[in-house]
Amino acid sequence: MNEIQATSVAEGLGGKTWQSGGGIWLVYFERNDGRYVAISDEVVCEYESREAFESGQPLSSIRII
Repeated sequence: MNEIQATSVAEGLGGKTWQSGGGIWLVYFERNDGRYVAISDEVVCEYESREAFESGQPLSSIRII
């Protein structure tokens, strides 16, 4: 996603945007249990913590086709 797309998705879903480098933007949510969920235009990933999210170490992922 680009910045405009990510901002629109984040506003619609109540999430926040994250610029992950190389012009790639994500939408992310912090769950009540402290885990993070990130959405790109290719994949949805779940992370154990903010640190795992920032370092790109997902617990699980689902590829969007």
